[in-house]
Amino acid sequence: MHGAKCVVIVFLLGCGLACDSEERDVRFDTPEDTIHTLLGAFGAADMTQEQVQRHMRSRGRFELQDERTYHACFVDWEGPHSEALAGYVFGTVAAGKDQLRIARVGERVHVYPDPDRRERYVVMEDSDVGYRISLRDSVPPETRRALLAEHERIANRQRRIGAAYD
Repeated sequence: MHGAKCVVIVFLLGCGLACDSEERDVRFDTPEDTIHTLLGAFGAADMTQEQVQRHMRSRGRFELQDERTYHACFVDWEGPHSEALAGYVFGTVAAGKDQLRIARVGERVHVYPDPDRRERYVVMEDSDVGYRISLRDSVPPETRRALLAEHERIANRQRRIGAAYD
């Protein structure tokens, strides 16, 4: 009887531990799902690469349709300053969406938007929730510095304008 009690206790402990972790999200179940979810947050998931590029040339940008889903695509979203980095990642993926190559590199996944240019890629981590994009590892350091400096410049200008109206 003691053996059965031990099995029940171990089973219940296992269930309790499993319940504490976040459930996997089907939107991020595979790297392909994550890319589809990211593009879908802007209404670009079902567009061809040519349509995406034509849209960018004519309108200059995509309008975000699902902010919550967009933020969830990233493992290290940290607030408004992450917007510039995430925009870079979206542009990288969207511009090459019909020719993306996905490769496992250790415990991570690299998504190459241009198979001929292996130096530019998006990095995903397999978290408890699913495959999510690492902003820190997907944006080259010099680009990250430039984007964050531009974000800060714009934020400072907006604060000055706001102060002028107070």
